[in-house]
Amino acid sequence: MLSARVLCVRPIGITSDFCPVCRQERRFHLAQAERKRYFLCFDQGREGQPHHELTCFVCGCKVERPTEERPIEILPDPKSAGSYEPTPLPIVKSRIADCLVMEEALQSGRLKGDDREEMIRYTMMGFARIYDEEPFERVKPWVTMVMLVTIFGLAGSGIWSMQHSGSVVPLVAAIGAIGVVIFAMLYWVTKHSPRKRVRTWLAMALLPIDPTREEIIQARREMQASRISAGDRIRPEKVMAKMKRLKPKMG
Repeated sequence: MLSARVLCVRPIGITSDFCPVCRQERRFHLAQAERKRYFLCFDQGREGQPHHELTCFVCGCKVERPTEERPIEILPDPKSAGSYEPTPLPIVKSRIADCLVMEEALQSGRLKGDDREEMIRYTMMGFARIYDEEPFERVKPWVTMVMLVTIFGLAGSGIWSMQHSGSVVPLVAAIGAIGVVIFAMLYWVTKHSPRKRVRTWLAMALLPIDPTREEIIQARREMQASRISAGDRIRPEKVMAKMKRLKPKMG
């Protein structure tokens, strides 16, 4: 409550990119994400550099891209996020084209060697920053404060009512209400925190490539060598297990 590190996401507009889950070019919601330090619920400024968060229109997966790929001098009003589309650098179109070429090679069984390793590495890198995120990192401190005040208020009123009425019904009702508040918070985190879903997205993206455990470990080692902390958080055995569970559903 005194000091918190929060990931703040601001809608910007729409854009196009290659979706690693859909395996084709898609339209995305575009947002700017930046970590901020809060002290006593007051914004103390940004930590590190912002990045762009892209959310696929079709599958809903989130990937991160550097802000340099889509230069924006002044962030537009979030109200115009449904229509504003920044002009991407040529490297974006080039990357989409390269991904489509590799996808065609994958579908025809011609994806081999370095191209196969690059597709596995590119897929894992696209979700790297989300792996670094904590489940509650998008919850603002004032939300946590309101929740705690509500919980203590319900508990206090339940105890007071029980003492003055001589019945445990008010206390039981207060405990039930507290449970609802906690459940609502956990439900919001489950629905809004991509950290809770990133392993599923990664497994869905890797499934058509069908990488071996050794190939995932090799990509993980390269991430560790580049000091990308997701390289320590990604568990190859859990990714493989998730792929195994998803395989019957995805045919």
